Amino acid sequence: MIANTLLLAAERRNGATVLTRMRAEGLWRTSRPFREGEAARIVLAQLGPGMIRGDCFAGSGTVGPGAQLIVAGQMATRILPGREPVTTSATWSVEEGGMLDLYAEPTMICDGAIYEARLTIALTGDARAIVSEIVACAPSASARFATNVTRDGNAALIDVLKLDPEARAPIADVIGTLLILGPADHKTLDQVAEDCPNVRVGIGTFHQGDSIARIVGTQVEPVREAIARLRAASNPEGAWGAPRPHRGHSEPAKARRAESAVQT
Repeated sequence: MIANTLLLAAERRNGATVLTRMRAEGLWRTSRPFREGEAARIVLAQLGPGMIRGDCFAGSGTVGPGAQLIVAGQMATRILPGREPVTTSATWSVEEGGMLDLYAEPTMICDGAIYEARLTIALTGDARAIVSEIVACAPSASARFATNVTRDGNAALIDVLKLDPEARAPIADVIGTLLILGPADHKTLDQVAEDCPNVRVGIGTFHQGDSIARIVGTQVEPVREAIARLRAASNPEGAWGAPRPHRGHSEPAKARRAESAVQT
């Protein structure tokens, strides 16, 4: 088993977000931070052709009061086959007035692979988070995704997605999930969901106003586009921070020119 750990901490200083801690060990790699408005954006990647045979990746981070952190993937992640499952875990804490945006590139789970992922987010007060994820699962692969969100120590959302090769429907070759932990225009979200082509979209709303959207289809791009539309509909006035491209394969020119937001 390979120990791969990632530690991040973001704070608000002088009207902008800065990274006060960045530590990547093992196969984790991270870009330097880039400024996007009041937010800081970093791009994550893992070395090698993919995750395989019992690899374990763990990450944790804190977003301080009023800080805004965007964590994006650089490229699709391949989960390769092996006798032992590949596991990932991420634990985040977002304090009062903070915002966390987790924007992953697709996870491609190959035939014969076993994958287990766990995400935990603790929100305080009016802290917000938005999480985007796309999974493409091969017919004989299996996976389990568990998400646990609390607000002020109370359960806000618990979601478990289990992909079983014996029970999977043909329409669900690709599954996207969008978590909106904070205010959103639910009527607009429903209207946008009806207009997304080549996918099926279901949206659920919780008593505190948080939302979850599940998007299923047979190809990655229509699911990706549906998530991009839903994200835009949930962010009509920039409530989730600075806009960003919906593909993370390369750094935009503006970001490359932006002032580094890192401070130690």
